[in-house]
Amino acid sequence: MHGEDALSRKALTLTLAFLLLYGIFLVSTSSFEQAYAGQAHGIQQNDSPVRNLNTSRTYSAIQAAINAPETLDGHEILVASGTYYEHVNVSKSVSLIGEDHDTAIIDGDGTGKVVYVSADNVVIRNFTIRNGAFGVWLSNSSSSKIIGNKLQDGAYGLRLYDSSNSEVIGNEISGYTWFGVEIKESGNSTLRNNRMVENKYNFGVNGNSLSDFLNDIDISNTVDGNSIRYLINQHNTTIDASTFHELGYLGIVNSTNITVKNLNVENNKQGILFAYTTDSRITNVNAKNNWNGIYVAHSSNITLTRNKAHDNFDYGIKLFNSSRSRVSQNNVDNNDWAGIGLFVSLNSTVDGNEANFNTYNLHVVYTNNTVFSRNNALVVRPNGYSIAVFYCRGNLIYHNNLANSLLRVQQRNTWDNGQEGNYWSLYQGADTDQDGVGDTIYMAGPYNIDNHPLMGRFHDFTVTIDGKNFSITIVSNSTLSQLRASDNTQISFTAAGERETTGFSRIAAPNTLLQALHNGHLSFSINGEEPVLERKWTDEIHTYFYFSYMNSVSNSTIGPWLFAIVASAFLLEFAVVFLLLARRN
Repeated sequence: MHGEDALSRKALTLTLAFLLLYGIFLVSTSSFEQAYAGQAHGIQQNDSPVRNLNTSRTYSAIQAAINAPETLDGHEILVASGTYYEHVNVSKSVSLIGEDHDTAIIDGDGTGKVVYVSADNVVIRNFTIRNGAFGVWLSNSSSSKIIGNKLQDGAYGLRLYDSSNSEVIGNEISGYTWFGVEIKESGNSTLRNNRMVENKYNFGVNGNSLSDFLNDIDISNTVDGNSIRYLINQHNTTIDASTFHELGYLGIVNSTNITVKNLNVENNKQGILFAYTTDSRITNVNAKNNWNGIYVAHSSNITLTRNKAHDNFDYGIKLFNSSRSRVSQNNVDNNDWAGIGLFVSLNSTVDGNEANFNTYNLHVVYTNNTVFSRNNALVVRPNGYSIAVFYCRGNLIYHNNLANSLLRVQQRNTWDNGQEGNYWSLYQGADTDQDGVGDTIYMAGPYNIDNHPLMGRFHDFTVTIDGKNFSITIVSNSTLSQLRASDNTQISFTAAGERETTGFSRIAAPNTLLQALHNGHLSFSINGEEPVLERKWTDEIHTYFYFSYMNSVSNSTIGPWLFAIVASAFLLEFAVVFLLLARRN
């Protein structure tokens, strides 16, 4: 009996000891978790990690130190190492100095502006600033300095807006899903030794006056390891791959007679920027995966030829307030918003471009007295338009291949040259006289009439006979390729269409070409055979041949089933377009 009592007392003692130890464990664990949680949210062991060096007052958070009434303009605030989950609004002219840029961390917790500066003469130095919609945003802040920081992860890294005389020095900006560094309407800013790495659009400058673009940005700034070239007041200069072998970004400002050619530019707000530049040209440039592939602003007499601007978010080629310019023979397929955009760019020419698979293939806004011709803009994205014309008048639009049009505030534009207009895939008219032109009009929009719509797509070829070049135009319901002229004065080409269907081609040959030939004889071969000549006639400039034939080659153009697949593939990407419409410039 006594043994059992002793055993019971021992068991009770062990149980009580276990419960005591368990309680101590719970208290210790709880204290550890609270201490860890406090440290993760910027609460250091002394609970006062932020110190105003001028007043010696300490604070538990950065914003508390800024807001304190005793904190005045000109004060310095030292921030100890730790992670501060804050959205810091700097509305006083203070200096925020991190103890170490690797360990003094301001974390936006995935939302908002991590550091927002709205006062003048602010210094942000030696921080890691991460995980917010914006890393650092300066707005209406003059003469501020962003120095020695690491900006990481979020949507936008560093944005200067209406914040002139700023200094951005020695920062690393990486991992942003939209912009790395954007300088907008913030002239006379200085950038040195900034590294932009693996941001979707690393760098860009924009503004509405020349002073907005006059910034001191040297080659110590890099994009993905390659130097930024921001050139001001250049004249009579050629820039190509041999001039700048590894190019991170190219901006040309307030310059004349500049030639840019044979470059690959990608992953910036602008692949190439021309601002306040005249009498210059961009040719054979491959611009992809930028916000705007090629952006020409506040310039004049700029020629853009044979460039490929594709897979850009906003525009392939965009002209803003850049009159008397020429955009010709470019490929601007597959940009999220538009292929070619002209905004307030008067008296220009847009000719012979391939612009397909964009939301707007051709986008024209407040642009008058401009010629649009020979552009192939037939295939658009779902809910898209071949040509969109907003608030424009006096433009001449003809010999283009178009699916549809969108007109806003319909002022009068001319949609034919008096004899021939555009090919419209939706046109349902007939051609009883076999001249390649429809018998009835096509309404492009109220007050905008194509009086002479074409019955087939417009093609333009140059052939060389006896060392002389001649332009031959063809209107055809077939897809044409391999056009050539042989020594025996024969014009031949391949005409593709639905197998065993009837095709037509109306060929316009210059009379000067026929006069150069022996006996004025010109023969034709289509799909390796002599076609049936249905009609021939002549005017002062051309002789016309209207042929019919059987399409014997499968059509290589996109059929309804393939278009459905392409459309489905673009639907998700198309939805993204509307997320940032407020940032069109």
